[in-house]
Amino acid sequence: MTGPVSVPECEGDGLLMAMEVGASLGNMGKSWWLQSSQEMAAHGQGKANYLIGNSERTRPRSILVNRAAKRFVNEAANYNAIGPVLHNFDANTHDYMNLPFWIIVDQTYVEKYRFFNATTKGVVPDWATRADTIEALGDAIRLDGTVLAETVERFNKDVANGRDSEFGRGDQTYDQFWGDKDFDGVYRTLGPIENAPFYAVKMESGVLGTCGGPRANADAQVIDWQDQPIEGLYICSNAMSSSTAGVYGGAGGTLGPGMTFGFIAGRHAARSA
Repeated sequence: MTGPVSVPECEGDGLLMAMEVGASLGNMGKSWWLQSSQEMAAHGQGKANYLIGNSERTRPRSILVNRAAKRFVNEAANYNAIGPVLHNFDANTHDYMNLPFWIIVDQTYVEKYRFFNATTKGVVPDWATRADTIEALGDAIRLDGTVLAETVERFNKDVANGRDSEFGRGDQTYDQFWGDKDFDGVYRTLGPIENAPFYAVKMESGVLGTCGGPRANADAQVIDWQDQPIEGLYICSNAMSSSTAGVYGGAGGTLGPGMTFGFIAGRHAARSA
Protein backbone atom coordinates (compact mmCIF):
# COMPACT_ATOMS: atom_id res chain seq x y z
CA MET A 1 0.00 0.00 0.00
CA THR A 2 1.54 3.28 -1.13
CA GLY A 3 -1.32 5.79 -1.15
CA PRO A 4 -3.95 5.49 1.63
CA VAL A 5 -7.10 7.56 1.14
CA SER A 6 -8.02 7.45 4.81
CA VAL A 7 -7.41 10.52 6.94
CA PRO A 8 -3.94 10.55 8.54
CA GLU A 9 -5.46 10.99 12.00
CA CYS A 10 -6.64 7.35 11.85
CA GLU A 11 -3.81 5.62 13.68
CA GLY A 12 -5.42 2.46 15.07
CA ASP A 13 -6.12 3.68 18.61
CA GLY A 14 -9.20 1.47 18.91
CA LEU A 15 -7.24 -1.57 17.84
CA LEU A 16 -4.56 -0.88 20.43
CA MET A 17 -7.15 -0.49 23.19
CA ALA A 18 -8.81 -3.77 22.24
CA MET A 19 -5.47 -5.57 22.26
CA GLU A 20 -4.72 -4.20 25.74
CA VAL A 21 -7.72 -6.05 27.15
CA GLY A 22 -6.85 -9.33 25.41
CA ALA A 23 -8.75 -9.17 22.12
CA SER A 24 -7.75 -11.70 19.48
CA LEU A 25 -7.23 -10.45 15.94
CA GLY A 26 -8.11 -11.71 12.49
CA ASN A 27 -7.81 -10.81 8.83
CA MET A 28 -4.97 -8.41 9.58
CA GLY A 29 -3.25 -8.92 6.23
CA LYS A 30 -6.14 -7.46 4.25
CA SER A 31 -7.83 -4.10 3.76
CA TRP A 32 -10.45 -2.53 1.55
CA TRP A 33 -8.16 -1.71 -1.36
CA LEU A 34 -8.69 1.31 -3.60
CA GLN A 35 -6.59 2.94 -6.29
CA SER A 36 -5.46 6.48 -5.56
CA SER A 37 -3.27 9.22 -6.99
CA GLN A 38 -1.57 12.40 -5.84
CA GLU A 39 -0.61 12.88 -2.19
CA MET A 40 -2.76 15.61 -0.64
CA ALA A 41 -0.53 16.67 2.30
CA ALA A 42 -3.59 16.63 4.51
CA HIS A 43 -2.19 15.85 7.96
CA GLY A 44 -3.98 17.81 10.66
CA GLN A 45 -6.76 18.89 8.29
CA GLY A 46 -9.07 15.86 8.60
CA LYS A 47 -8.83 15.20 4.86
CA ALA A 48 -7.69 12.16 2.90
CA ASN A 49 -3.98 11.41 2.56
CA TYR A 50 -4.25 10.67 -1.17
CA LEU A 51 -6.72 11.52 -3.90
CA ILE A 52 -9.20 8.77 -4.76
CA GLY A 53 -8.89 7.49 -8.34
CA ASN A 54 -11.73 5.06 -8.93
CA SER A 55 -14.02 6.04 -11.79
CA GLU A 56 -11.12 7.39 -13.87
CA ARG A 57 -9.88 3.91 -14.75
CA THR A 58 -13.29 2.49 -15.67
CA ARG A 59 -14.27 4.96 -18.39
CA PRO A 60 -13.65 4.44 -22.12
CA ARG A 61 -10.33 5.59 -23.58
CA SER A 62 -8.27 4.68 -20.53
CA ILE A 63 -5.94 1.86 -19.55
CA LEU A 64 -3.66 1.04 -16.64
CA VAL A 65 -0.06 0.00 -17.33
CA ASN A 66 2.70 -1.25 -15.06
CA ARG A 67 6.43 -0.54 -15.06
CA ALA A 68 6.80 -2.82 -18.09
CA ALA A 69 4.44 -0.49 -20.02
CA LYS A 70 1.88 -3.28 -20.28
CA ARG A 71 -1.70 -3.72 -19.12
CA PHE A 72 -1.96 -6.08 -16.16
CA VAL A 73 -5.61 -6.12 -15.05
CA ASN A 74 -9.23 -5.57 -16.05
CA GLU A 75 -9.38 -1.83 -15.34
CA ALA A 76 -13.14 -1.92 -14.73
CA ALA A 77 -13.05 -4.63 -12.06
CA ASN A 78 -14.10 -3.69 -8.55
CA TYR A 79 -11.48 -1.63 -6.75
CA ASN A 80 -10.95 -4.12 -3.95
CA ALA A 81 -10.15 -6.95 -6.38
CA ILE A 82 -7.46 -4.86 -8.08
CA GLY A 83 -5.57 -4.46 -4.80
CA PRO A 84 -4.07 -7.98 -4.68
CA VAL A 85 -2.99 -7.65 -8.33
CA LEU A 86 -0.98 -4.57 -7.40
CA HIS A 87 0.65 -6.52 -4.59
CA ASN A 88 1.89 -9.40 -6.77
CA PHE A 89 5.46 -10.01 -5.66
CA ASP A 90 8.12 -11.27 -8.07
CA ALA A 91 10.32 -13.73 -6.19
CA ASN A 92 13.06 -13.44 -8.81
CA THR A 93 13.45 -9.67 -8.72
CA HIS A 94 12.25 -9.27 -5.11
CA ASP A 95 9.98 -6.46 -6.20
CA TYR A 96 6.35 -5.75 -7.00
CA MET A 97 5.54 -6.45 -10.64
CA ASN A 98 2.76 -3.89 -11.00
CA LEU A 99 4.05 -1.04 -8.88
CA PRO A 100 4.37 1.72 -9.78
CA PHE A 101 1.58 1.99 -12.33
CA TRP A 102 -0.04 4.68 -14.48
CA ILE A 103 -3.35 5.55 -16.08
CA ILE A 104 -3.10 6.45 -19.78
CA VAL A 105 -5.84 8.50 -21.50
CA ASP A 106 -6.28 10.58 -24.64
CA GLN A 107 -7.58 14.08 -25.36
CA THR A 108 -11.13 12.92 -26.10
CA TYR A 109 -11.25 11.36 -22.62
CA VAL A 110 -10.14 14.61 -21.02
CA GLU A 111 -12.70 16.64 -22.96
CA LYS A 112 -15.60 14.39 -21.98
CA TYR A 113 -14.86 13.43 -18.38
CA ARG A 114 -13.81 15.26 -15.25
CA PHE A 115 -10.29 14.00 -14.56
CA PHE A 116 -9.39 13.44 -10.92
CA ASN A 117 -9.80 16.72 -9.03
CA ALA A 118 -10.36 18.93 -12.10
CA THR A 119 -13.42 21.08 -11.51
CA THR A 120 -14.44 21.11 -15.17
CA LYS A 121 -14.11 18.89 -18.23
CA GLY A 122 -11.15 19.51 -20.51
CA VAL A 123 -8.77 20.21 -17.63
CA VAL A 124 -5.98 17.91 -16.48
CA PRO A 125 -4.33 17.95 -13.04
CA ASP A 126 -0.99 19.71 -12.90
CA TRP A 127 0.77 16.46 -11.99
CA ALA A 128 -0.30 14.78 -15.27
CA THR A 129 2.33 14.15 -17.96
CA ARG A 130 1.42 15.17 -21.52
CA ALA A 131 2.87 14.19 -24.90
CA ASP A 132 1.87 14.32 -28.56
CA THR A 133 2.56 10.63 -29.20
CA ILE A 134 2.23 7.47 -27.12
CA GLU A 135 5.93 6.73 -27.61
CA ALA A 136 6.90 10.15 -26.27
CA LEU A 137 4.50 9.75 -23.35
CA GLY A 138 6.14 6.48 -22.39
CA ASP A 139 9.58 8.00 -22.55
CA ALA A 140 8.42 10.97 -20.46
CA ILE A 141 7.31 8.72 -17.60
CA ARG A 142 10.44 6.54 -17.95
CA LEU A 143 8.70 3.57 -19.53
CA ASP A 144 9.60 1.91 -22.82
CA GLY A 145 7.74 4.11 -25.29
CA THR A 146 7.78 1.47 -28.02
CA VAL A 147 6.24 -1.14 -25.73
CA LEU A 148 3.63 1.34 -24.52
CA ALA A 149 2.67 2.08 -28.12
CA GLU A 150 2.31 -1.65 -28.78
CA THR A 151 0.15 -1.99 -25.67
CA VAL A 152 -2.16 0.81 -26.80
CA GLU A 153 -2.31 -0.58 -30.35
CA ARG A 154 -3.36 -4.00 -29.10
CA PHE A 155 -5.99 -2.49 -26.84
CA ASN A 156 -7.38 -0.36 -29.66
CA LYS A 157 -7.71 -3.43 -31.89
CA ASP A 158 -9.66 -5.19 -29.15
CA VAL A 159 -11.92 -2.15 -28.80
CA ALA A 160 -12.62 -2.23 -32.55
CA ASN A 161 -13.45 -5.94 -32.28
CA GLY A 162 -15.78 -5.36 -29.31
CA ARG A 163 -13.97 -7.50 -26.75
CA ASP A 164 -10.93 -7.18 -24.50
CA SER A 165 -9.04 -10.38 -25.37
CA GLU A 166 -6.51 -9.92 -22.56
CA PHE A 167 -8.61 -9.34 -19.45
CA GLY A 168 -12.28 -9.40 -20.49
CA ARG A 169 -12.89 -5.78 -19.55
CA GLY A 170 -16.57 -5.01 -20.00
CA ASP A 171 -17.72 -8.63 -20.07
CA GLN A 172 -19.30 -8.43 -16.62
CA THR A 173 -22.25 -6.26 -15.63
CA TYR A 174 -20.19 -4.73 -12.82
CA ASP A 175 -17.52 -3.62 -15.32
CA GLN A 176 -20.10 -1.47 -17.07
CA PHE A 177 -21.57 0.06 -13.88
CA TRP A 178 -18.86 2.72 -13.42
CA GLY A 179 -18.49 3.40 -17.13
CA ASP A 180 -20.09 5.88 -19.53
CA LYS A 181 -23.87 5.44 -19.66
CA ASP A 182 -23.96 7.22 -23.03
CA PHE A 183 -22.84 3.90 -24.51
CA ASP A 184 -24.23 0.37 -24.39
CA GLY A 185 -22.66 -2.92 -23.34
CA VAL A 186 -18.90 -3.26 -23.33
CA TYR A 187 -18.48 0.20 -24.82
CA ARG A 188 -19.46 1.74 -21.52
CA THR A 189 -15.89 0.94 -20.50
CA LEU A 190 -14.06 0.19 -23.77
CA GLY A 191 -12.90 3.01 -26.04
CA PRO A 192 -9.85 3.64 -28.23
CA ILE A 193 -6.90 5.72 -27.07
CA GLU A 194 -6.22 7.53 -30.33
CA ASN A 195 -6.56 11.30 -30.21
CA ALA A 196 -3.52 13.38 -29.24
CA PRO A 197 -2.33 14.76 -26.98
CA PHE A 198 -2.05 11.84 -24.58
CA TYR A 199 -1.80 11.96 -20.81
CA ALA A 200 -0.37 9.80 -18.03
CA VAL A 201 -0.95 10.06 -14.30
CA LYS A 202 0.97 8.00 -11.79
CA MET A 203 -1.33 5.93 -9.58
CA GLU A 204 -0.90 4.53 -6.09
CA SER A 205 -1.93 1.35 -4.33
CA GLY A 206 -4.49 2.86 -1.99
CA VAL A 207 -6.65 1.65 0.84
CA LEU A 208 -10.08 2.86 1.96
CA GLY A 209 -9.94 1.34 5.38
CA THR A 210 -9.25 -1.78 7.37
CA CYS A 211 -11.21 -5.01 7.25
CA GLY A 212 -9.07 -6.68 9.86
CA GLY A 213 -9.29 -6.28 13.61
CA PRO A 214 -10.68 -7.92 16.74
CA ARG A 215 -12.54 -11.16 16.19
CA ALA A 216 -16.18 -11.42 17.26
CA ASN A 217 -18.65 -14.17 18.07
CA ALA A 218 -22.22 -14.45 16.83
CA ASP A 219 -23.34 -11.94 19.49
CA ALA A 220 -20.87 -9.31 18.22
CA GLN A 221 -18.80 -9.72 21.39
CA VAL A 222 -15.06 -9.37 21.00
CA ILE A 223 -13.40 -12.69 21.83
CA ASP A 224 -9.95 -13.52 23.21
CA TRP A 225 -7.48 -16.11 21.94
CA GLN A 226 -9.41 -18.85 23.75
CA ASP A 227 -12.57 -17.77 21.88
CA GLN A 228 -14.08 -16.49 25.10
CA PRO A 229 -16.07 -13.22 25.04
CA ILE A 230 -14.59 -10.15 26.70
CA GLU A 231 -17.42 -8.89 28.88
CA GLY A 232 -18.86 -5.53 27.86
CA LEU A 233 -16.80 -5.20 24.66
CA TYR A 234 -18.68 -5.32 21.35
CA ILE A 235 -17.62 -4.58 17.80
CA CYS A 236 -19.11 -4.06 14.36
CA SER A 237 -18.40 -2.54 10.94
CA ASN A 238 -14.87 -2.10 9.57
CA ALA A 239 -13.33 -2.09 13.04
CA MET A 240 -13.85 -5.85 13.31
CA SER A 241 -12.27 -8.78 11.53
CA SER A 242 -14.48 -8.80 8.45
CA SER A 243 -17.27 -11.36 8.32
CA THR A 244 -16.57 -11.67 4.57
CA ALA A 245 -12.84 -12.21 5.09
CA GLY A 246 -12.06 -9.14 3.01
CA VAL A 247 -14.05 -10.17 -0.06
CA TYR A 248 -16.01 -7.26 -1.55
CA GLY A 249 -19.50 -8.24 -2.67
CA GLY A 250 -20.55 -4.95 -4.25
CA ALA A 251 -21.88 -1.50 -3.41
CA GLY A 252 -22.70 -1.30 0.31
CA GLY A 253 -20.74 -4.45 1.01
CA THR A 254 -19.46 -3.06 4.30
CA LEU A 255 -22.71 -1.36 5.33
CA GLY A 256 -24.77 -4.55 5.56
CA PRO A 257 -22.42 -6.36 7.96
CA GLY A 258 -21.94 -3.12 9.91
CA MET A 259 -25.66 -2.61 10.48
CA THR A 260 -26.21 -6.30 11.20
CA PHE A 261 -23.52 -6.64 13.83
CA GLY A 262 -24.40 -3.24 15.28
CA PHE A 263 -28.00 -4.40 15.75
CA ILE A 264 -26.85 -7.72 17.25
CA ALA A 265 -24.49 -5.93 19.63
CA GLY A 266 -27.18 -3.54 20.84
CA ARG A 267 -29.70 -6.32 21.38
CA HIS A 268 -27.23 -8.52 23.26
CA ALA A 269 -26.06 -5.65 25.45
CA ALA A 270 -29.66 -4.73 26.32
CA ARG A 271 -30.49 -8.29 27.26
CA SER A 272 -27.34 -8.64 29.33
CA ALA A 273 -28.13 -5.46 31.24
